[in-house]
Amino acid sequence: MERMNGLRRSAAIAGAAALLVVLAGCSAGLQATAASAVKSTSAPAATLPAPVETTTPTPTPTPTPTPTAVPVPSACIGTPAGVKHIYVSISQQHLWACTGEVLLVDGAVTTGASAITNSHYATPLGNSHINGKSRNTVLAGKDINGPWNDPVQYWMPFNGGIGFHDASWQTFPLGGPLYTTQGSHGCIHVSLGVISTMFDWATVGTLVTIKN
Repeated sequence: MERMNGLRRSAAIAGAAALLVVLAGCSAGLQATAASAVKSTSAPAATLPAPVETTTPTPTPTPTPTPTAVPVPSACIGTPAGVKHIYVSISQQHLWACTGEVLLVDGAVTTGASAITNSHYATPLGNSHINGKSRNTVLAGKDINGPWNDPVQYWMPFNGGIGFHDASWQTFPLGGPLYTTQGSHGCIHVSLGVISTMFDWATVGTLVTIKN
């Protein structure tokens, strides 16, 4: 009986040892698996993107505009520097006022009624000089065709009784062909804007050239 009990105790001890070995093996297996799991679930190291190389575009330079040369009016070419000169073209019905080769002002005009044959109304050609300046005066006269009494704001004679003046009574445009029959008594009609500029600029002695 005692022998039997001893065998049972030996068997119990052996079973307990075997169980301890199995438990120890499971525990080791769990740790290994856990470690493996930790390794497998660890986040990979972040990979930084490669730096992008940027370049600043070189601005295109704005081209400097080439200055445009101001053409010298053909009427002023050849006028000595500093000299004031008024040029009138009968055929073009136009005038130019120049200081040297610099144009002061230009504009359309009406010259003498050259087609009227019973009186000499054609504006005389040639060179002369401004010989007077008057404001708000009356130009009066008479001939075979009757008298005239014309109030003007600006008057600049250059050849006896022939001169530049405004003509508020004229009903057709300055610069037109009607001057031959409906033009002046020999004077040169000028727009109010042009004659006022010329009046302030011109001096007694300013050169005047009348050409066809």
